[in-house]
Amino acid sequence: MKAVIIDDEAPCIDSLAAKISLFVPEVEVVKTFVLPREALREVPKLDVDLVFLDIEMPHINGLTFAQKANFTQTEIIFTTAHQKYAVDAFKVCAFDFLLKPIDRHELVNAVKRLQNRLAEAAPAKVTRLQARYHKITVPTPRGLLFQPIKDIVWLESDNNYTTLHLEDSSKIVVSRSIGDFEDLLHGYGFCRIHQSVIINLEYLKEYVRGEGGTVILQDGTGLEVSRRRKSHLMEMIL
Repeated sequence: MKAVIIDDEAPCIDSLAAKISLFVPEVEVVKTFVLPREALREVPKLDVDLVFLDIEMPHINGLTFAQKANFTQTEIIFTTAHQKYAVDAFKVCAFDFLLKPIDRHELVNAVKRLQNRLAEAAPAKVTRLQARYHKITVPTPRGLLFQPIKDIVWLESDNNYTTLHLEDSSKIVVSRSIGDFEDLLHGYGFCRIHQSVIINLEYLKEYVRGEGGTVILQDGTGLEVSRRRKSHLMEMIL
């Protein structure tokens, strides 16, 4: 599991990093930040599973950071010396809230619970229905929908929900992460062009140059391509 630590106090970063190394070595701290503005630019490029995030920081506090970052595939554990922020932390969908000085047992328990959540959310194996008939099974309030893969134009994530945009302009909202769908649709001509967007290349009409660029689909929908995923898109279309 890859993680970053964001805290404006370097000693707090060092202390937490040491505890992680000693007590939850399955977590790899790939980078640390003392400047939240820098972290806001850089963390989305790192593709990490977890952010340990301080709350009281200059310029951008942790709560504002979480709202601006709008993570879809990255969990947040807030680290703060102030209990008063607990309610606000969970309002921005934090996974957990640890009080400083961070207790090693609470740290271990938080990481274990996160590992359990990630394991439960792991994508299912390809079914015979998918392999033979090129359909995926989508849970709905009525039961199960067997959705032809070829009719999925693009997918858009919103936290733990994913919206499937279909060829007939209808939409299906599913309580599954976009990462699950990325795995399910691997090998069917789909490309993840942004942290929150996957497109079916069958419906790709145009690519407009830019820092990351923009793709135009056959129905006129324009979707931003992130800088980090541009090269992958180019590999698939050129």
